Amino acid sequence: MASFSNRALTSGRISLAQNRGRSSSRGIFKVQKTIQSKAFILRNVGDLDRNHLEEEGNTEKQEDAIPRVLRLNGAKSVVGRVSSSAVNLAVGVATVSSAHAMVDLTPDGKVMVTDLTSTNGTYIDGEELLPGIPQELTEGGEVIFGDEHCARFELVVEP
Repeated sequence: MASFSNRALTSGRISLAQNRGRSSSRGIFKVQKTIQSKAFILRNVGDLDRNHLEEEGNTEKQEDAIPRVLRLNGAKSVVGRVSSSAVNLAVGVATVSSAHAMVDLTPDGKVMVTDLTSTNGTYIDGEELLPGIPQELTEGGEVIFGDEHCARFELVVEP
């Protein structure tokens, strides 16, 4: 039987560390998950054309509220028109619902998007989501929160 002393072995996402028992010659292995830190970012790739918003009576006030980047911090995030206790990713555009969609980071590293019965819909890579049914957004994929001009985002994953 090979001896590993007290060093740690790393294999992929699982770490194996040996702890010796007091009176036993056999090692005890402890399995620990290694958390890989990645940044999940939604980058606005819309053309930011606001002409359709001005037609609805929205003017300069809306321009400042269109984010260029949304950082996904935490397991669940809610995209909506105005930041609140329930909405932590604000996209201040009239065509975005008050609670438009939920973005969920799963433990296995997937990004899932769920439409929350929004007025103007949520789209992943051009396909409209059915309300309440999560769909995966992959790296490089696009999600539209009701407005292809001002609320069109690409998923970027940074190490």
